[in-house]
Amino acid sequence: MKKKSRALSLLLAAVMTAAAITGCSKAPAQSQGDNGGTAPSAQLPAVENELTVDVEGEIDTTKMLTTLIDCDASPAFNGNPFDSVAGANWSIQPFLYDYLAFFSPFPDREFKVSLLEDYTYEDKVLTMTLKSGLKWSDGSALDADDLMTNFYCQVGRSAMWQYIDTLEKKDDLTVVMTFVTDSPLILNLVFANPMMTPNEIFDEWAVQYKEIAETQRETDEATGAYKYKDGTQDKLTPINEALLAYKPKPEEAIVCGPYIIDKHNTSEILFIPNENYRKEPLISSIRGLRPGDAQAFSTAILAGEYTIENGGLSIDMSNQIDARYADTMRKFYVPELSGIGYSMNTNIYPLTIPEVRKAISMLVDRDSLVGVAEPGSFPGDGTNSGLLPSLHSVYASDGFTDTLADYSYNPEGAAALFESVGWKKEGGKWLDDKGEHVSISIATINSWPSFMLTAEAMSSMLIEEGINIDFKPMEFGVWNDWTKNDSEKMICCTFIASAPNYAHPWESFNEYMQTNVRGGFGLLDAGKERIFELPGTGEEVNVTELINKLYVAQDPAEITALTEELMQVGNDMCAYISVIEKTAPFRIYDPKLNLGGDCKLNEVQSSYYYYGNINTILAKLIADDLLYFIK
Repeated sequence: MKKKSRALSLLLAAVMTAAAITGCSKAPAQSQGDNGGTAPSAQLPAVENELTVDVEGEIDTTKMLTTLIDCDASPAFNGNPFDSVAGANWSIQPFLYDYLAFFSPFPDREFKVSLLEDYTYEDKVLTMTLKSGLKWSDGSALDADDLMTNFYCQVGRSAMWQYIDTLEKKDDLTVVMTFVTDSPLILNLVFANPMMTPNEIFDEWAVQYKEIAETQRETDEATGAYKYKDGTQDKLTPINEALLAYKPKPEEAIVCGPYIIDKHNTSEILFIPNENYRKEPLISSIRGLRPGDAQAFSTAILAGEYTIENGGLSIDMSNQIDARYADTMRKFYVPELSGIGYSMNTNIYPLTIPEVRKAISMLVDRDSLVGVAEPGSFPGDGTNSGLLPSLHSVYASDGFTDTLADYSYNPEGAAALFESVGWKKEGGKWLDDKGEHVSISIATINSWPSFMLTAEAMSSMLIEEGINIDFKPMEFGVWNDWTKNDSEKMICCTFIASAPNYAHPWESFNEYMQTNVRGGFGLLDAGKERIFELPGTGEEVNVTELINKLYVAQDPAEITALTEELMQVGNDMCAYISVIEKTAPFRIYDPKLNLGGDCKLNEVQSSYYYYGNINTILAKLIADDLLYFIK
C-alpha cells in the first residue's frame, strides 16, 4: 500500500466506544504517497445518556467555568511566561496570550489566523500582517515591534533560528521573515509560540538575543541551515538568566489574550476578561484549579468543583466518576500525539552500558503497565525507536518496524544481555562485573496516575527480577528540578518522542535525541551536535545532521529513509522505555455548557478545535464564540 497525504492519524480512523478496537488512518499533510496503517488498541470507556454537545437556550454570560491548570503552587509563582517552573506556563498561556495562528492536523492540516490579519508564504519568504487596533492589557498598542521582539526572544529556544535568514519590520503591522531553506514545517515553527513579549518590557533582552542571531550563527554545510558557533551557550546563559530574573506578580503581567489574572492562591487562579482584548468572551470568568495529588484531584471532582477537565485518573476512579455522573456528564477523547514513558540517563552508571538499558527495558511488562494507566492509553513502541507508534506505518516502509530489535517483555533475553557484560545473578539479585549490587532510582510524579501507577508497577517488576530499585515518587516541583539533573537522575518518567505541534517524525526525534531536558542523553548546548557511537556496530552517527535533513526533506522517499535511519539509531541506543501513546479523556460536568466545533461524544475527535492541551482547546472555542453556558 502507498501512503495517503492529508491529515494524520492512526488514532482517529476508528470510531471508538467502550471496546478495544483497531482502525485505519490517514497520514499528515506531507507528500507522502498512499499508505494506510493499523491503530493500536485502547479501552475508551463511554458515558451513555441523552445529553448532546450543543445545548439550546439563552446564553448565560455570568457563570464561571472551572478548568484544570498545572503550575507551581509555591509563593514563587510569577507572571514570566518564559519561566516554565514557576511562571505563566503552558496551562495558563492560552488564556493570557493569543497566537499568531492556531494549528491543527485534524481533519486536515490547517493554520487559522488569530492575531494575524493574514499571511503569505512563498519562495522561502513569510509575510505576516497583524490585525489593526490590537492592544496589550495595559492599553498600549500591539504592533510589529512586539512581534519582532517575540521572535528574537526565541533565539536559543526555538529551532526556527536554524532556518531564519533575515527578519525585517516592513511597517507598523507587517513583518517579513526570509528563510535559508524551505520546509513543510516552517509555519509550525513560526506559529508555535504565543505572543507574550510586549516590546516595552522585553526589548532589553531581545536586543541581546538579536546580536546572538546576527553574530553567533554560521552555515551548516551539510544542511544549508544555520547552526550556532562553539561557545554560543556561554553567551546565551547570562541573557537567559537575566530574562528569568524578571518575575512580575501574576496579576501585573502584561498580556494580549482574552483574560488577565485577577487573583490567585496556592490552589487556584481566577481569570477575568481582558478589557483591551479585541472582543468580549462569552465566558465571563475562568477558575483554574490546581489538581494537587491524585487523592485531592479525585476529591475535587467528586465534590463537583470542575466544569470541565482532562486530568489523569486511575481506571477504578475513572469508572467511579463515570458511574456517579452517568446522567449529567459528557465525555469524549482528544488526540494528544504524546508519548509517555521512562528515559534512562546514559550519563550515569550503570545506564551508561547499552546492554543494561536494553535488559531493563526487556524486564518491563509494558502490556501490564498499559493496563494500570489512564483510560485512553494505547500501547507504546516496543522497539524504543523514538517514533510514536501511530506514526510508524505512516512514515516507515511496510514491515520496517519488524526489522528492529524488540524490547518487549523477555526476562530470558534480559538475563543474556546482563551476562554478556559480566553481570551475575546470586541469591536472586543481579551483581555487576565487579560483583557489586547496583541501585537504580526511578523518579515519577506522584499526582499523575499514568506516571505514578506505571512507575510503581515497573519498580515492583524490576525488584522481582533482581534489580535494586530506589523508587522516588515526587511532587511536581521536586520532580521538575530532579529530572533535569543529569548527575543524579537515573530513570525518570517524562513525555518524550511526542509530536503534538507538527504531527511529523522530525518532532519526535528532535525531542527524543536533542531537546528534552529529561531525556536520556543529557542537555545539548547551543552550537553542539549530538553524535552517537552505535552500540551494535560501533558506527559514529551525527544525529543532529540527520534530524536537520529530515526537517527540510520534502521528497517522500527521502523522508522515509531518514525516518528509518533515525528509528534504527533510537532502537540501538535504547535510552527510552516507551510505555504509552495516549489520548486525553475530556469530562464535561455541567450540562448547561455548550461545546461547538463538531464534537462527537465518546469518540476520539478529528476536529480543528479538539486538538492539543485542554486550555488551548478552550481558548480556540472561546475565540470563535463556540463555548458558553445556557441559562
